[in-house]
Amino acid sequence: MKNIKRIFAGLTALALTAGLTACGGGETATADETTVTTTTQATVEINTAELSDEDAQKVADVAELLTGELENKTIKWFSFYDPFHATTSGNTKALSLELFEEKYGGEIEYISTTWANRFNDLSTKIVGGDGVDFIAGGDLDSFPKGVTNGMFDPYDQYVDFDSTLWSSVKDLNDYFELNGKHYLIGTAATTGQVVYYNRQTIESFGFDDPADLLAEGKWDWDAFKTMLLDYCDPDAEQYGLDGWFNEQPLMLTAGVPSVELKDGKLVHNFYDANLERSMNFMKELFDNGLTLDKSLFGWSTHVEFIGEGKELFYISGLYEIQGAPEIWTKTFGEPEDVMFVPLPKDPEADSHYLPAGLEAYMLCKGAQNPEGVMKFMECVIAANTDERTQEIAREKHINDYGWTDEMLDMQKTIADMTNENPVYDIHAGCPTDLYNLIDSGETGIRAPFYGLDWATVRDSLVSAAEIYIEEFNAQVEAAQ
Repeated sequence: MKNIKRIFAGLTALALTAGLTACGGGETATADETTVTTTTQATVEINTAELSDEDAQKVADVAELLTGELENKTIKWFSFYDPFHATTSGNTKALSLELFEEKYGGEIEYISTTWANRFNDLSTKIVGGDGVDFIAGGDLDSFPKGVTNGMFDPYDQYVDFDSTLWSSVKDLNDYFELNGKHYLIGTAATTGQVVYYNRQTIESFGFDDPADLLAEGKWDWDAFKTMLLDYCDPDAEQYGLDGWFNEQPLMLTAGVPSVELKDGKLVHNFYDANLERSMNFMKELFDNGLTLDKSLFGWSTHVEFIGEGKELFYISGLYEIQGAPEIWTKTFGEPEDVMFVPLPKDPEADSHYLPAGLEAYMLCKGAQNPEGVMKFMECVIAANTDERTQEIAREKHINDYGWTDEMLDMQKTIADMTNENPVYDIHAGCPTDLYNLIDSGETGIRAPFYGLDWATVRDSLVSAAEIYIEEFNAQVEAAQ
C-alpha cells in the first residue's frame, strides 16, 4: 500500500474537517443493519452572507481556481441526507455550494430517499429515466459492484487530471481505477477509525496513557493487548474492546486489505502473511476474553461503559464525538477525560499502517447533467484547499463539539500518520455473494473474533471467492 502515500499529499490538513456529521450527514443504523457514516470535507459550513469582507474575498479567490462555463445549471443529488443546503437543524450552506453558485450560477436539487432503500430507489429512477445525477460514494459500499449493476457511469471524459485541481487528487482516483476507467470520484482522503478510551479509567489502573505511548513509539498491538489482559474482568464489570466493526480496522494495521483493485482488476490477499498475522492477533484477543461478549447485552454495543469506567477501548470513527457535547459526554465522559489514539501498530510491520477514510461521489447511470456534476466536484476540491474551511472546522470542533486542544492535536497527528501509510479495503462494495463470504463471522474476516482459525477459514473461503472475483472482473470487461 505504500504506493498510495501520495494520495494524501496536500490533503492532510483536511482531517480537521473530516466527519462533520452536522453538515456532512451522519446516521447510525440499527445493530442488525450496517453502521452508516458519512464524511464530506468540502461541506464545511459557511454562509457568505455572514462573512466579513475579507472572508468573502477569500471565497471569491477560491472561485478563481474554477474554470469554464456551465450551460445546464441544475444537478440532482440523491441521498438520505443533504449536506449542502442550510437546514432547520442549524446547518448553513456548504462552501462548495457557495462556489458552485458564484462561479456557475449552479444549484443542487436534493432528491431524498432512505438509507435502507437508497439503492433500490436509485435503480428505479435510473430505469425510469429520472436523470438523477450523483450520490455519495465514500462509504465504499456501492463500489465496485454498482458498475456491473448498471448504476454508475465513468467520468473520464469530463476531467483533465493534468489540471491544477484534478492533479491534486489524481493518485487517489487512480487507486480506484476499474479496468482503465474511473467511476469513484475521490475528492479527499480522510482519517479512518480510532481507538477511544477514558483517561480516568487508564489512570485508575496505573496504565500508561495511550497518547503518551504513541508519542514514545510504543503504541502497538503488544501494549494494546497487555492493557486489555490487565483490565478485563467480566465478573467485576470490566469489559475490554467494544465496537461492531473492529475486524477491518485492526486487519488493516498489518498493511494489507482483504480485497483491492490492482491494475484495474479485483484481487484478494487472503494468503498474504501480513493479513494472516493480523487475523491471528484478533483471535488471540478473542481467546483471552478481551472483547465484549455482546450476547450478554442483547447483541448491542455499550459505548456508555467507556464513560462509566466499565470498558477500556472502543473502536469507531470520529463522528462519535462530532456533535453536541451534552450528547457524547453522556457516553464517553467529560471532555478532559475523553481521548482517542490511532489503531495500534503491528509490531512486525515495517510501518504504522492505518485504515483510511474517503470523501467520494458517484456519477449515476443516465445522469442528466454529468458536466454539471463534475464542475461541482471541482468546487468541492477547491473548497477542500481553502484555509477558511480548516479554520471553520477547528472553530466548530471547539465551540460546537466541545473538543479540547489535545483532541484537535491528536486528530492532526492521526491525519499525518494516515498520510504516511493509508490502507483501504473495498470488500463492502463487492458483489453481494462475495461480500457475504468476506464479511462473515464464519467464512471471512470476522471469523477470528468468533474464535475460528484464519488458516482453516481461508482455505474454505478462497475457492468460492476466486470464482466470484473472476466473474466480477469478466462482467466489468463485458460492461465496458
